[in-house]
Amino acid sequence: MADLCAASICPVWLHEPCQPWRLRLWVGPMQPAHDRSLRNPHHCMGAMDPAPRSTRQDAVQVYVLLYFGVAAVSAISIVDTSRRHSYIYMPIVSTWNPQPGSWGDVTSVAGLFHHLRRGDYGTFRLFSSDRDTEPLSTRLVLYLNDAIGRQGGYLLGPLALVGVLNPPRRVRFEGFRWAVVCMYLFYLVVFHALSNMPLSEGLLYGVHMRFWQQPNIVLFVWGGVGLNAVLHRANEASGVLSRLGVVLSIACTVGQGVQWHHVGNQSQAWYIHNYAKALVDPLPRNALVFVNYDLQWTAIRYLQRCEGFRPDVTVLNLSMMTYKWFGTKHALYPSMSFPGDRLVPASNHQDGGFSLRDLVRVNIDKFPGGIYLGGQLNFPDPTFHDHFITVPYGLLDKFHPASKPVYKSLKKWHRQNAKRMAHVRAHLPVVPSNADYNDETWEWTVARDYHMKQLGVATFLLDETIKSDKANITWLAECTRPLEHSLRHEPRQFWSESLLKNLGLAYAYIVRSPDDFAPTDPDPFEPHVGQGVADKARYKDRASERMLEVWREWVGLPSAQSDPGYSAIADIVRKFTPAS
Repeated sequence: MADLCAASICPVWLHEPCQPWRLRLWVGPMQPAHDRSLRNPHHCMGAMDPAPRSTRQDAVQVYVLLYFGVAAVSAISIVDTSRRHSYIYMPIVSTWNPQPGSWGDVTSVAGLFHHLRRGDYGTFRLFSSDRDTEPLSTRLVLYLNDAIGRQGGYLLGPLALVGVLNPPRRVRFEGFRWAVVCMYLFYLVVFHALSNMPLSEGLLYGVHMRFWQQPNIVLFVWGGVGLNAVLHRANEASGVLSRLGVVLSIACTVGQGVQWHHVGNQSQAWYIHNYAKALVDPLPRNALVFVNYDLQWTAIRYLQRCEGFRPDVTVLNLSMMTYKWFGTKHALYPSMSFPGDRLVPASNHQDGGFSLRDLVRVNIDKFPGGIYLGGQLNFPDPTFHDHFITVPYGLLDKFHPASKPVYKSLKKWHRQNAKRMAHVRAHLPVVPSNADYNDETWEWTVARDYHMKQLGVATFLLDETIKSDKANITWLAECTRPLEHSLRHEPRQFWSESLLKNLGLAYAYIVRSPDDFAPTDPDPFEPHVGQGVADKARYKDRASERMLEVWREWVGLPSAQSDPGYSAIADIVRKFTPAS
């Protein structure tokens, strides 16, 4: 459908009253065509309209002509199975040269058919979920708001309508334009009816929006044809109006570039590349990593396969391990042992599968560098935590036997963790900013995961520091910064309510510590901590004020009442809260 949609516009510019190489993009007040790869779904290809004979061909024109030329060949090959050689290539290569990390078993006819019909996710479904999501009407409204308003600046709609009603003069088939209209409507209705991806999460909404590029190409073509018709009529009516239209088009082009330059300039966008290096480079040699985030999986795999970076690290995708066809992939990981054919939830009846506990248990001695986790576990498994715990290790978590101590000295662990995080920051000195990357982009997830790992380290260190004989006041203050960042900057749905309790505990132990910060020390707290304290060097007074603020918020949560420490904390809040 995508190939057909892109190729369908070819006759539009092949039959324009000018030569194809004299076509140019329609440049209305839309969001520009920034090539942001998987980051920004709003690729505005623009539509085309005939330019004067003096118009010079530029790189954008060449790109558009080549793009649609390739799309046309691809669309024609739909009916020519011999040209769909990639589907023949897949089983041949998978049989002769199988690769670790490849998806599905395509070495058999049944496996190939299962792969082609997207059997793992569900045929004609975009998302592997059965939960109710937004209806067709909502999805269509979102598309039209984006295409007509955000992308087209409210000019694209009227111009596209003019383009449909005023087709190019040399179109040989009168019914062609209506065929394109029907195809456009067919794509919109069928895709949005079948798309079951939840749109309440920014990243999933961004993935959904990427499928709008195909219909937008046709829409922008109509806009260009409509603009051409308007300018042609203006030229017939008055030369002044024609020249004014040209000036406005140029002004829109310049304004578009100025307005969206900060978004389109991705010349230094190495965040995902650097993030992948920050994930695996701090690891010991010959480590084993299980990942369950798509971004981590694809980015690390690129580094290993394309750049040869850290090939000693074995990386597996936990989600891929849950399919039955994973049993055909075991031989691709000769250094590992698999106690079954696939990963399943822990139970008494595992149907030939294995639990994560079984997998870690049989491999933990095979990998002296350790076994690590990126992301979350596929299945809740209480028995797993009876045997293994996870300990923060850079941007990953390390599996550690629950029966063995994590460290001989907390001071040594803290020093080693500082070295690992310095290694991480050497590869990822800055994280993507929210101003340039919103939650619809993959870069946004890089920043979020980085801060979530900082939060995990702080929570672990806080717990271990409190359990030690003498709480280190400097470490306690160090723990408050990631907790404060998460509380102030993370979306509400991403932090747990225990965050407030833990942050209050950190400040409480600072207040009760016999040690104190020296007045000459750098400020150990965030600037907003203790705003009601006049002397900012009175650090314990500031900590006490902030402790009451966050605990007051925590005890007001309905879920807090079931916490074992609720009564003690509520008493402290009542004692130090002035009566109204």
